Amino acid sequence: MTQRIEEGQSTGKYAPLIVFAEGGTTNGQYLAKFKRGAFMGLHNIYPKATKFHSMFQSPSSGILEGLPHYLMVCCLPFYWCEIIQLPVFRPNEYFWKHHQREDEERYETYMRVIRDLLSEYSQIPKIEQDITEKFEYKRKLFPHKYKNHPDKSKKED
Repeated sequence: MTQRIEEGQSTGKYAPLIVFAEGGTTNGQYLAKFKRGAFMGLHNIYPKATKFHSMFQSPSSGILEGLPHYLMVCCLPFYWCEIIQLPVFRPNEYFWKHHQREDEERYETYMRVIRDLLSEYSQIPKIEQDITEKFEYKRKLFPHKYKNHPDKSKKED
């Protein structure tokens, strides 16, 4: 991923990568903790957040997979989507000097600050859990489907 990002930024050969930093979605009400993969290379980031608004079920529930999810979304009346876009962010020495905490790696600072900015500008509150809890919930909700599925909730990025 890092090699492709670097080639794309230096040569324009590749389109920018889209990375969902949360690793999935919450119920659409919160911004979950980010995974480190998108931040490890310390490359430019174009932060965006998507907010779904509905009078009924949120299309960002994230529990249903594939076709059932798409059918549910198509059947929802009166919902709309709002996209919050921040400017491209390029980390530099000024950023590290003013935002990096003593006990943080640079990628951790980058993750924290981008998440804080997205939360502030989108008005989506942060939640201090990661996406693995949702996967555990899915295993409990659909035990017949995931009974032989390995426990990935203990796996790191």
